[in-house]
Amino acid sequence: MMNRCSRCGACQAYCPLYQETGLEPFVARGKVELLDLLQDSKLQWNDKLAEIFSTCLLCGNCGDNCPNKVKADLLVREGRRDLVVARGLPIIKRTVFNHFLKKDGRLGMMAKLFYLYQHSGLQQVIRKSRVLEKLPGNLDLKEKILPNLSSREFRKMVPKVIKTENSKLRVGYFTGCMTNYVYPQTGFSVLKVLKANKVEVVIPEQGCCGIPALASGDYETVRELARKNLASFNSLSLDYIVTDCASCLGTWLEYPELWQENGVNLLVEKIMDISTFLVKILQIELPNPVDLGLIIYHDPCHLKRVPGGRENPRALLKQITGNTRFVEMKDADRCCGSAGSFHITHYQLSQKVVQAKVKTLESRQAQYLATGCPACMMQLSHAFSEAGLPTKVVHTMELVAKAY
Repeated sequence: MMNRCSRCGACQAYCPLYQETGLEPFVARGKVELLDLLQDSKLQWNDKLAEIFSTCLLCGNCGDNCPNKVKADLLVREGRRDLVVARGLPIIKRTVFNHFLKKDGRLGMMAKLFYLYQHSGLQQVIRKSRVLEKLPGNLDLKEKILPNLSSREFRKMVPKVIKTENSKLRVGYFTGCMTNYVYPQTGFSVLKVLKANKVEVVIPEQGCCGIPALASGDYETVRELARKNLASFNSLSLDYIVTDCASCLGTWLEYPELWQENGVNLLVEKIMDISTFLVKILQIELPNPVDLGLIIYHDPCHLKRVPGGRENPRALLKQITGNTRFVEMKDADRCCGSAGSFHITHYQLSQKVVQAKVKTLESRQAQYLATGCPACMMQLSHAFSEAGLPTKVVHTMELVAKAY
């Protein structure tokens, strides 16, 4: 694939990071050139190269617009995998992946501890002391971006099986970490709509989809998480698997390449975004008009590339009637800068990227911005709050549920 890159520079116009920095190493063309040199042993991995390859949103916008169809985001990911093989993971990522992502119980315990930090008064004490400002790494700013965690895990608040009378279909629900620990209201909205449409829902034991490790080049961790999730869902008799997280969906769709076992393809073929399930499979019509004012929509990078990923969420939002209006947002499909953990590891740069969304909202005051990715919700909520904008960032399903 690298050989197809003609170094034309067309990617510069579509790279959010290049638009903010103007630095050639941050654009696809520059990274492909560096990968060529690494492959020819003319360069060796070092701290500077590690930083360059970590500075990519993996949004895929460059590949979507490349005249030679070079998927530079995939090449960058492969570069990160080579980096992990050559130098290992940074100690913080290694600790998080091995001791939390792979062990859901510990991840739940960490979420509880952070909930207590946020609600015990300790967070206010720490902030007032301004001690985080004195520590390196912009910790005071990064601490603010983390949303309030739920007091209980979503999966522990609902039954494993939610039955309905005369059910039409039986689906598995992959909730993802963000709905489980941070945005349980999204999960309750999904269940509300599915129950109203006579769909039986099964929520089996599950772990992280693996996207933090995948984006970091730690493919062994992703394979282990994929194996566990696939085994959990494969043991059920399901018509479909739904998820409300675009990032989880994108990772699941890569499971067949990561875990090449019999039956994996058939199982992964069943998974889809909840909006696609509602529009294409159930073909629902929202029953009640509601007064929500002006709604706009942000396209998650992982969702806009799957079939119907752009159209289906909009089809649902356009069905909401009453004193509600859906209006397209300028550059709705431009990356918000979240990119998994990028908004934490590269906080200041990610906040520059998201300002395009902030400027759009400043010129068009919407009551709601809907999206289909909890990570985007976190990034956009933080940016709007910092800018003093009143627009509420919600999952598309939260608005759809209001019509029931």
